[in-house]
Amino acid sequence: MSDGLRGRRIMLALGAVTVILSGVVGLFVGANSGERMAEIEVLGGVALPATPTAVALYAGLLALFTLGALFVAVEYASTLENRA
Repeated sequence: MSDGLRGRRIMLALGAVTVILSGVVGLFVGANSGERMAEIEVLGGVALPATPTAVALYAGLLALFTLGALFVAVEYASTLENRA
C-alpha cells in the first residue's frame, strides 16, 4: 500500500472519530442546556432548539463540514505540489 493512500485512510479515520466525538459532546451540551433555555442562537441569528439531538446534529455537521473543507484544501495543495 502506498504511503499516500495509507495517510488518507488515517486522516479519514481521524476525521470520522472527531465527527462522532463532536456529536457525543453535542448530546451532553444539549442535555444540559435544555434545562436553562429553549433555544440556542448560532451563526449570528439562526435559532437552534436546545434539545440533545439538535445540538448533537449541529455539532456533528459543523465538524464534518469544517474537516471536509480542510481535507479538500490539503488534497488541492497536494496536487499543486505534485505538479511542480
